[in-house]
Amino acid sequence: MITTKEFDYNIPANLIAACPVSPRDSSRLLVFETQKNTVSDQIFYNIGNYLKSGDLLILNNSKVMPARIIGRRQTTGEVEILLLKKIGKYWDVLIGGKIKIKEKIFFAAGLEACVIAKDGKNGLLKFNFSGAKFWQKVNKIGKMPIPPYIKNSKLSETDFRREYQTVYAKTFGSAAAPTAGLHFTLRLIKELKSAGIGFASVDLHVGIGTFAPINDEEIRNKKLHMESFSIPAVTIKKIVETKKTGGRIIAVGTTTVRALESVAKKILSAEKIVSGSTDIFIQPGDNFKIVDGLITNFHLPKSSLMMLVAAFLQHRGIDNGRKKLLELYNIAINKEYRFYSFGDAMLII
Repeated sequence: MITTKEFDYNIPANLIAACPVSPRDSSRLLVFETQKNTVSDQIFYNIGNYLKSGDLLILNNSKVMPARIIGRRQTTGEVEILLLKKIGKYWDVLIGGKIKIKEKIFFAAGLEACVIAKDGKNGLLKFNFSGAKFWQKVNKIGKMPIPPYIKNSKLSETDFRREYQTVYAKTFGSAAAPTAGLHFTLRLIKELKSAGIGFASVDLHVGIGTFAPINDEEIRNKKLHMESFSIPAVTIKKIVETKKTGGRIIAVGTTTVRALESVAKKILSAEKIVSGSTDIFIQPGDNFKIVDGLITNFHLPKSSLMMLVAAFLQHRGIDNGRKKLLELYNIAINKEYRFYSFGDAMLII
C-alpha cells in the first residue's frame, strides 16, 4: 500500500506563488509526452501546439463563492464562518471560534444564522435568507476563501475576486478554485476553438477538503471528502462522439477528472445527464476510462491530488507513476516554476 510519505517533496518558499501572472496564459507550462518520454518547457499560450483538431477539453465551470463571512455572536466577539456546501435548507460550514448549538450569529446586510448542529469546527447553519437574496447578501459581505499558503499577497479583495476565478466560471458553489483552469484566457479559448479543438464542461463544486491533509487510513479506504457534481447531456454526447472519432479527452484539472471517472460507465453508456456526489480517491494502479490527457497545477506535498496525477502517469504507460511525478516536480523546481493555486501548469498527454 502507498503512504503519504512517498509523495513528499521540498519546495522553496519563494516558489509558492502569492499572485498570478498577467496575462493568465503567460504562465509557464511543463509538457510531458508519455509515449516519447520527453519533457518540454513551454508557455501556456502555446498549449495548442500539443493538441490536435478533434480533441476535447473539458472544463470545470464551478464558481468560487465569497465564502468567508464574519459575524458577531449574541454575547460578544466575532466569529468567522466558511461556507462549504448547501444541504437542503441548511449550510455545512466551518466555524472559527467557540459557539453553541441554537446560538444566533449576526452578519452585516441583515444576514442572520442559527447554529443547528456543531461537531468541532464543523457545523450546520440555517440562514434567514435563501435563494437569490441569500447570494446577494453573501456577495456583498463575503470574502474569497484564499488558500492558507498564499501569504503576503499584495492583491486586494477585488483583485482576489477577479483572479481566483476562471474566466468561464458560471455556477456558484466552490469553496476553492479549480486552479488548472486559471491559466485560460478568453482569447486562448477562441484560438483553440478555431483550430478545431472542442470544449465542454462539468460542474464539480470544490470543497475545502482539497486543502486538507490526508492520512494512511483514507488511502486504505480509498475514500475522500465528498463533492457534488453534474455532467450535462451535451458534455456526455461530446465525450462519446470524441471517443468514436479517435479524439482525446483532455481534463482541465483534477476536479474534472474526479467527476468524469466517478461515473465513467454512465458516460460511456450515453446517459442524458449524470449528477450526484463523489468521494472517489484515485490512486496509482487505478485505470482511467474517460481521460486521455491532463492539465494540472503543481500540488501540495503528500496530497491526494499528487496521487491522482501519479495514477494517471501510470495509466499512460509509465512503470512507476510516483517516481516519475516526483522527477517532474524536481525538474519544475530546478527550472523555478511557480507552485500551487496561482502557480504554473503541467500538461500530461
